[in-house]
Parts: sequence; C-alpha cells; structure tokens
Amino acid sequence: MSDTWSDIQAVKSKQSSLREKLLRRKKEREGLMAGITGKAVTGSGSSSVCSTSTDAPTSTTSTTATSTTSSNPPSRSGSPALTSTATVTPKQEKVTVDPEIEKRLLLVLCDIGLNLPTESVTLCTAVSKSLNKEVALSVVEDLLQKLSAQQLISVQSRSSSSRSNLSVESLDQSKLTAVCNELNGISVDEKRKRKRDEGEVEDTRPIKQQVQHAVSKQDDSIESLLSMHSAKEKENKMLNEEILDLLSQPTAKEQSIVEKFKSQGGTQVQEFCPLGTKEECRRVNQVGRCKKLHFKKIINMHTDEFLGDCSFLNTCFHMETCKYVHYEIDYPEGHEKGKAAGSQLTRKVGSDSFTMIPAQWVCCDVRKFDMSVLGKCSVVMADPPWDIHMELPYGTMSDDEMRSLQVPALQDEGFIFLWVTGRAMELGRECLQLWGYERVDELIWVKTNQLQRIIRTGRTGHWLNHGKEHCLVGVKGNPKNMNRGMDCDVLVAEVRATSHKPDEIYGIIERLAPGTRKVEIFGRQHNVQPNWITLGNQLDGIRLVEQDIVRRYKKTYPNGYKMGDK
Repeated sequence: MSDTWSDIQAVKSKQSSLREKLLRRKKEREGLMAGITGKAVTGSGSSSVCSTSTDAPTSTTSTTATSTTSSNPPSRSGSPALTSTATVTPKQEKVTVDPEIEKRLLLVLCDIGLNLPTESVTLCTAVSKSLNKEVALSVVEDLLQKLSAQQLISVQSRSSSSRSNLSVESLDQSKLTAVCNELNGISVDEKRKRKRDEGEVEDTRPIKQQVQHAVSKQDDSIESLLSMHSAKEKENKMLNEEILDLLSQPTAKEQSIVEKFKSQGGTQVQEFCPLGTKEECRRVNQVGRCKKLHFKKIINMHTDEFLGDCSFLNTCFHMETCKYVHYEIDYPEGHEKGKAAGSQLTRKVGSDSFTMIPAQWVCCDVRKFDMSVLGKCSVVMADPPWDIHMELPYGTMSDDEMRSLQVPALQDEGFIFLWVTGRAMELGRECLQLWGYERVDELIWVKTNQLQRIIRTGRTGHWLNHGKEHCLVGVKGNPKNMNRGMDCDVLVAEVRATSHKPDEIYGIIERLAPGTRKVEIFGRQHNVQPNWITLGNQLDGIRLVEQDIVRRYKKTYPNGYKMGDK
C-alpha cells in the first residue's frame, strides 16, 4: 500500500507543478504584453524588456542584453539584487558557436523535469556533461540571450558578490520543442505527417479543453493506481501460487502407491466403439479396420426393427417377447466368450505378496444374525433393501429395522460404504450417526446402458428418472495404513441385474485398504469376493475359511445356523 501511496503523491505533485507552470507563463505573457503596449505608447527608447535581436538562424550573437519583466516583484532582503536596467554593450565581432552546443542546450531546456528558475551555471554544467567536453559559460549565456531575444525564454540577471549570472525564469515549452525539432531536421509538417502515418490525431481543441482533458486523464491514472496491486500483494500472490503448485505435486509415497497398484501386464479393458455396430462404423469411417468392440443386433421372429431400440436393452424383463431391438457384443473372430477380458478378477497388489483369503459367505437373516462372530474388519459395505415406497422385485426392511442392525459390532475403527437412493439418503445419514460413524465423503455411480450411453429411463424415481445412485462413505475412529487419494468419487459403469452394483467398487475399496478383512451386508452370490465375508439371505449356504471365525461360529451356533434363528 505504501508503494501505491507514493505513486499517488508523485502524480499529485507533478499535477501541481504543471499548474504552477501554467500560471507563471500566463503572468509572464501578461507582463510582456503590458511592456510592449507601454513601449508603443511612450515611443521612448527605454523598455522594461531589453533583448538582443538577431535575424540569422545561425548560432551567433553580437550583443549582450539583460532582460527583466515588469511583472516581477521587488527583490527581498538577503537575496541577489534584480537589475531592471538594460546595458547595451558596444558592437562586438561575431563569435561562431558550435551548433551541437545549441542543440544540447535546447534539449536541456525542453526537459520537462527542469526546475525553474535555473542558473546559467547549472545549464552550462548539464551541456558539458552531455557533450563530454568543457563548454564556456559565456557561450551558454550568449545562447540564452539569443533565445530570450526570440521570446522563447525569459531571463534575468542575478548579481552576487563574485559575479553576475543569468537565470532562466520561464520558457515557452511548445516553441522550444518546435525549434529543437527544426534544428534536428524535423519540421512541423513532417511531424504532422508522421503522426498521421502512425494513426495519431492532432489535437485542435482550445487550450482550456486540452488542459481539462489532461487533468481528467491524470484522475484516471490515479484510479488505475489505486486499483493496482501493491508490490507486497503481488509477492503474496506469487507465493500462494507456488504453495498451491507444491501442494498439487504428488509426494514420493503417493507416486510409489500409484505404481504399486498399476495393472500387471497393462490394462485388460477393451474400449467400445461409440458408433455401435460394425456396419455403422464402416459407413462413417470408410477406411481402415476399427480395433474397438462393437455390438450386433438381436433380430428374432417377433422383433420389429422400425420400433427402434428397447429402452432397457439387456436389462429388459421380457426379452423373449419384446418387439424392440436388443443387442449383444460382436466378438472378434477366434474369441472365446468364456475367456473374455476382465471376466477373471485378480487381487494382486503391486509386488507385495500376501495371502488372499478365499471368498467366505453366510446365508442368514442379517436382522437376527450375531455379527460379532465375524470379528473385526477394516471396511463394511452394505446395499440395504430400503423401503422407498415403490414396488420392487425383492423384500424391503423398515426404517426401525435398519437402525437396529448390529453394524457397530463389526468395527472399532474403519470405513463403511452405504448405498442409498431416494428417500433413503436422509435415513442413511441418520443410520451412520446411530452406528457411530461420521460421514466424510460420497461416491456417485452414473449409470450407463449396454451401449455405454447414460440411462434416461431408470426404474426408480417419483418425479425424475434416476440415472445415478449414491454411496455414503463414513469413518469410525482413526484407521491406520489406509491409502488416501487413490480414486475418484465418480463411477461410470453399466447397469446389470436389479440391485447389482458395479464391480469397480471392489477395486476402489481394495486399493483403499489392501489385504484386509472386509464384510458385505445384503450381498448375493455374484457379490462374493476374495478377502470379503458376504452376508445375505440369497446365498448358497455357509462357507467359512478362517479358523478364528469358525471357532466363534461353532461356539455361538453349536447346532449350526438356520434361517429364523436368533
């Protein structure tokens, strides 16, 4: 802020200096006009302004004159006396002056930063410095007398105890600039032509309007200075940008984790062609062979192609009688459907070797099953049959039954992934709080159909068709050895059977907590995974592998578990 304030003060001082110069010039012009008028009336040989005139444009002088204006105030005590008499010296021989000295003197006088009044000694020093050689003071004073005779400047003679010096009191900036340009070979016509060539417009307005315009421009410059950032603000901004850049850089640990979870042997996923069928792809591309996967139409006896595609495609409940067009994958020649890429999931984490526990499951009523038998786990995932007040192809649970589930017995610290939809979104948050979890994140599954297009005719939703589902993420305690920032919170995956969640969720959870025990509640047979224990009432019997779980199970249910047991 200090830099901006100093800039504002500099502009104000410059503006005040310009106004003072304008007032001084106005007074001097009035004094000159008064002196000229007095000379014409009296016709006397004496004048308040005495100058030496010259007709030659060359830098020669023949007389020495001392000029004072009648408007000057009387001298104060202690200051050099101002002489008001004109001393005319006898005619002298012409002295040749170097034209370069005159040019340099004009340049010094044209400098807008020149402080007036200024002594001839100061001007002589400035000219000598610019020429890199010594210039006589008498030569400079002769040139000043010449310029005074041409009414370009106003000079006064200041006498002191040692000697008398000339002092430049005021000057005509525009005339001096014109003379300087002429000596440098730039005429007024050439200057105007140059301005026209450069696209500049010559200002022909009155002096008063020009001054007002200049003042308004200075006011605008002050406003621009106020809106500018100070040096400290710019420094802070650069520092913040550097900090953000450093924070966005992955750490060595994060890079090692990413390398650790990369797919072995490259990606096993094959991309679908956005054009759908091979026929459409050949019609559009017309060149080359597309290496992506395509679909082919399933045309049955009852199919009517003019009706278009089925809205539910491969999830249609009436595939055998539906008259709309359905599709299946058009596999390349020699490809075996049973060995499709990605049909067998592997759970190897980088180069680390740890024993993967085979999939385990228990067919039970999760409302009554004693979940403490399973011990503690790092992650719980649940896809409850919420009562969303719609007709569903499976049974549902009431809100109170959901609240009373024994989920707290499964974890002292860890994560929970809870799938919710519709009105269950608020109920799910309530259940997380009752079970001792804090909701820290939310994962969204964007649903696509068989042709990899976003679903527009979902089977759920009261007012709008639902094309997505939410999975609330909660945390309990302070879980250790978890991998942060590995995956995104958006899943784009194909819809399959009813309530069949995407398999990508297992990869996300495995990368979050690799090699640990996990429990899924309300699972079905297609949900069983290595390192997971699945609970649900649609599983094939009971399969437990870990010995500690087997011992606790036999102790709790010595006669075995049967559906309906408490």
